[in-house]
Amino acid sequence: MREIVGVARRVLVVGGWAPLLVFVVHVFATEVVDVYRSWPGLDIPMHFAGGVSVAYFISGCIQGLHWDRGRGGVILEALLVASLTTSAAVVWEFLEFAIDAVTGSNLQVSLANTMQDQALGMLGAGALIVARARRERAAPTGHEDPAMKAAARIRAE
Repeated sequence: MREIVGVARRVLVVGGWAPLLVFVVHVFATEVVDVYRSWPGLDIPMHFAGGVSVAYFISGCIQGLHWDRGRGGVILEALLVASLTTSAAVVWEFLEFAIDAVTGSNLQVSLANTMQDQALGMLGAGALIVARARRERAAPTGHEDPAMKAAARIRAE
């Protein structure tokens, strides 16, 4: 049990808290407040935030690996973050489809809505990748991203 708690802690530290937070807000907004019925447009920033948060988590996990982050490593990280976040968006939409099929609900309002949701998740990942690239380019030597600091702490444990 202690090992499971340790793994869970590491996952949260490297960025797992971000998608968890977006998911908790989503569940609260859907199940407690039923906000999407009143403001269906709130779905747009939620999917974008989901993409940013999943990309942040994936980036934190990648940065926690022992590898040289030279120019090739940065490009590889960006490609992995983009592709894995896109995969997460697709899985999310598959899960919505499965819930609709089993329960008769209408989470996936339309095909256009589903495609928009996936595109927003991908745009969220792109936004994080661009922000990180700009931050790394502008950062003075010795400056580290908070996710990289967390990953270094975990490697040291």
